[in-house]
Amino acid sequence: MTNLLQEFEAWLFEDGASKNTVDRYVTVAKIFIEWHNRIMKSEAFDPVNVSGRDLNAWKKYLLEEATYQRGNEEPKRYSVSSVNNFVKSIRSFFRFLNENELIQSNPALKVKTQKIAADFDQDPRWLERFERNKLLRAVDDKNLEQKNRWKFTRNRAIVYVQLYAGLRVSEVTDLEPEDISFETGYLFVRDGKGGKARRIEMNKDLRMALTEWLAERGNPATKKLFTSSRGGTSLTKQGIEYLYRTLSEKTGIDDLTTHVPRHTLAHDLIETGYSLQRVADILGHTNLNYTRVYTKSSSQERREALESLSSIE
Repeated sequence: MTNLLQEFEAWLFEDGASKNTVDRYVTVAKIFIEWHNRIMKSEAFDPVNVSGRDLNAWKKYLLEEATYQRGNEEPKRYSVSSVNNFVKSIRSFFRFLNENELIQSNPALKVKTQKIAADFDQDPRWLERFERNKLLRAVDDKNLEQKNRWKFTRNRAIVYVQLYAGLRVSEVTDLEPEDISFETGYLFVRDGKGGKARRIEMNKDLRMALTEWLAERGNPATKKLFTSSRGGTSLTKQGIEYLYRTLSEKTGIDDLTTHVPRHTLAHDLIETGYSLQRVADILGHTNLNYTRVYTKSSSQERREALESLSSIE
């Protein structure tokens, strides 16, 4: 087991994960292995013998039976949010096993995170730095450009518009070429949520991506900026959702939805020092309370901050 966990640790570091993320993922993998050995009454762990049913049974155990204890405190049950973090960690472990051909198929693909009640105070999902880099590498993959430059430039422009301008998916599908002004450097959202219009300054990466997409776009029948195929109809919300599902599978980034790039931009801007009002203007928020949620540290950031205080040299 030790060698396997060491290989997993090295793989995570190579993938760009932070030390705290690596430590957490390896710990979760160790917890699962020990649980599986106990259930199977085995001393040696063989990942080939793990099924999707086993992983779902482990998730159920975490939700209904497992406890943890800090110091002299009373044992506590894991929250749904904590169990979901365990699930994300174990997905990464089995992706490592699958990519290194230690298993032929990935049983963790069958394990879903647990739904959280609507009134649960859940952090918005944004990308960690290493996840953001993985997403950018995926949409900038030159192999995809060689296979189909039209689709490559379109998909990259969609992700960049959300990641660098913070557009909602409905705003992305409503964009038209005339909403882009390279002369002024602004992108215009004519009909945002609540009918509110706004303009957003484009950075050089977004300008480049849109320039290259417009050169490939051609003259489709639709007036919309993004089309479903050459000369075809406008791209739908469902088409963009499919793009992100594909990117999630390719990169191994969990819970990568159309909302995540927008949340990531908001979080990154606030971390950089932008005022709430400026971020609200970029996102098209009419109420600063909607923007204030991004001032909260993420669950992982809070864990990492506390972990940094856990050892005294």
